[in-house]
Amino acid sequence: MDRNQRRGAARTNHSRNQPGDPFKAAIPRVAIPSTGNIQELESLSPDFISWYAQHRFSVDIEEVLESLTLFFRFYPSFEGGRSITALKSAEMSAKLSSLITHTLFEGVMAAYSLMRFVEFLHAAGRWSGSQESFTAVHGILEDISNARVRIAISYEHIAEHVATGTADWL
Repeated sequence: MDRNQRRGAARTNHSRNQPGDPFKAAIPRVAIPSTGNIQELESLSPDFISWYAQHRFSVDIEEVLESLTLFFRFYPSFEGGRSITALKSAEMSAKLSSLITHTLFEGVMAAYSLMRFVEFLHAAGRWSGSQESFTAVHGILEDISNARVRIAISYEHIAEHVATGTADWL
């Protein structure tokens, strides 16, 4: 490639010659907090707290509500009458994947909290989506929960071997 060909190639690949706004791609996309989701969660909270207390789960309700608030604050805002009582499995799994990838504890806690919340909605007859959507959402949350249990068991197994000095495979 001679000098003129390189210049021509450089000009055609330059950002000024690209269609659209060259700065648009440089601006990071930030999720806008959804106050509507939080308001809806707050309206469901008293009944959820009562239901949760009846089942004696191991995690404190305060932590569960805090996790749900964090999750729903950045869950996509709902349009056209949708609500947090009918989660979309693709949107939910994308948000959980992002949380788990970036902040493992918050992601796992969000999955646990959502599992309890979805079970509450279904048991109380407040799930406003279809049975198929409930099954899909619940299945994703169960898969994450099962993965969390496998990780915890593996961690305990490794920690036991390290503590007893039998971790020759490390």
